[in-house]
Amino acid sequence: MGDILDKAVALIRCKECPWYKSCLIPMEVGAEDMGQLRLMMQGANFPEQLGADLDKFIESIASTSQNMILQSCPVFTQRLKESPKLAQRIKEIMQNWGKEEEDSG
Repeated sequence: MGDILDKAVALIRCKECPWYKSCLIPMEVGAEDMGQLRLMMQGANFPEQLGADLDKFIESIASTSQNMILQSCPVFTQRLKESPKLAQRIKEIMQNWGKEEEDSG
């Protein structure tokens, strides 16, 4: 009985979640985030000659983070932590992504 209740609670939590059906999304770095990072970096008292380089550096950080970091739904994250088998299945799917197309083509 406990398993059924746990599954029902997980389903309800998922459907009530603002991330519903968007468990993973690429991290987005907006203009406000860039401004905050600039303010933080300016507080570090870098030499003035680094001013232009600092903007390039900040843009590079933003671009890299958008390409490498995913935000995940808290329910999805909890499910992965509780189920190593689920995490392993997802890992295998990602490792084999596109192989079916290559094999049939």
